[in-house]
Amino acid sequence: MTRIDHLINGKTVAGIDYFATVNPATQGVLAEVASGTESDINAAVQAAKDAFPKWAGLPATERAKKIRALGDLIAKHVPEIAQTETDDTGQVIAQTGKQLIPRAADNFSYFAEMCTRVDGHTYPTPTHLNYTLFHPVGVCALISPWNVPFMTATWKVAPALAFGNTAVLKMSELSPMTAARLGELALEAGIPAGVLNVVHGFGKEAGEPLCAHPDVRAISFTGSTATGNRIVKTAGLKKFSMELGGKSPFVVFDDADLDRALDAAIFMIFSNNGERCTAGSRILVQQSIYADFAAKFAERAKRIVVGDPQDEKTTIGPMISKAIWPRCAATSSSVRRRVRRCCAAASTGPRMRPNFRPMCGPATLSGRRCLPMWTTACRSRRKRYSARWPA
Repeated sequence: MTRIDHLINGKTVAGIDYFATVNPATQGVLAEVASGTESDINAAVQAAKDAFPKWAGLPATERAKKIRALGDLIAKHVPEIAQTETDDTGQVIAQTGKQLIPRAADNFSYFAEMCTRVDGHTYPTPTHLNYTLFHPVGVCALISPWNVPFMTATWKVAPALAFGNTAVLKMSELSPMTAARLGELALEAGIPAGVLNVVHGFGKEAGEPLCAHPDVRAISFTGSTATGNRIVKTAGLKKFSMELGGKSPFVVFDDADLDRALDAAIFMIFSNNGERCTAGSRILVQQSIYADFAAKFAERAKRIVVGDPQDEKTTIGPMISKAIWPRCAATSSSVRRRVRRCCAAASTGPRMRPNFRPMCGPATLSGRRCLPMWTTACRSRRKRYSARWPA
């Protein structure tokens, strides 16, 4: 059995306890992962604090070389990382291999260039010269979600390190595997020990002590609105970057290129297995083109392939966890009860009622998946459902 430990000050550190990370498609255990505690967090923050002065004092051009080298290593290992990400999250291989992991490599290339171009501004007056300078803040707590863990982690790690900060990265307990690989590649790229530390574990035991730690100067969090609000209220005087839940509207007017709008609407709601905070979960269409748009949207949705995430033809794989199943089932039941017209379709077989069923396909696939689901212009007394993906 694979065992994943913490990475603290450039060394693997065993956990007091371990938890299993599971393949959502097969329900097979992928690895035993160290479950972080407050003492692990304290050690990681101290390592980042100790590494900060030297890393921040390094010329931006020198930091850029190491950041760019990390991006190059990720690009070199795209197939391996994509495979791990698909196994750990159920995200389809067509997206992890062709979009998400390559984009992660690009994040490091981009910020390697940007960190050499950050200049202050001057504001001369008749009697004074005012100027601004940009300085790294110190130790950053980076908390990444389970839906696109590797790419989201690089969104945080790349700018934090490029601009001279050090970091402690904590991933969701549902998808820790690629973060461990990121830590290994950072060391291989020449990034000094302690600059990037990775601690695994759960929110209460690891996430909360990390956010509350007095030596953490900034927090970047992607996750639920409720958790984000709690962090801001309890973490103290720190800088915050919060990417929280949303109900993103997708607006289509009658002068739009309808085919492009339809393709974008389908992608924004059904890609990433529908598990995305930027999902276009409400589609607002100008009345004059509404009927045509709705019909064509339904046609495209029926062609979505639901199945094995390792199959290049699959569009939607399994949900991340069985624990999400009751909420999805409740949403499905609510839709069936409350809306006037609700359709669901699978890529094979006859037209199906709105439903949630075990993933179809080979007997080895025992995960849970949701059929593509949408509704049109339906109101209830409490909720409005409009072309939404239950999550």
